[in-house]
Amino acid sequence: MKEYEKQLARMRRWCAMQERCEVETRIHANNLGYPKENIEKIIRRLTEEQFLNEERFAKLYAGGKFRNKRWGRQRIIGELRARQIPEEIIRKGLSEIDEEEYRQTIVNLVKHKIEVTDPSNVLLFKHRLAKSAIGKGYEPELVHQIIEELMKNKQVEQ
Repeated sequence: MKEYEKQLARMRRWCAMQERCEVETRIHANNLGYPKENIEKIIRRLTEEQFLNEERFAKLYAGGKFRNKRWGRQRIIGELRARQIPEEIIRKGLSEIDEEEYRQTIVNLVKHKIEVTDPSNVLLFKHRLAKSAIGKGYEPELVHQIIEELMKNKQVEQ
């Protein structure tokens, strides 16, 4: 039992450094060579003690990746699904993203791309503007809608 207590203490410290999810914790404990029965007990205990909380993880992950890396919802959803976060919790995590700030981020990405893109071929021009935002995980329909709005408002030189 002494080995289990040491492993639990080590995992507590690891979880205290930054927000973690169960999948990451299970992988880390497995990589450290902990026995499977200990891993399950450790995860249960960390969850009871609130070192692990999937909803808190999803909210911090979604908000942080959007604000710091400018990721779109689709990219964030994909990353959370890869960590086996339930859909309901993913939706709660995405609620941390302010809709107006989200739209403005797409506008800023598109405007930045306008400055470095050749506008001579209109279709290719629109494609290039959309490609970078869609590649960061923003919804294609929303990106195209914003590009059209910018072009109507003459903020994009044709």
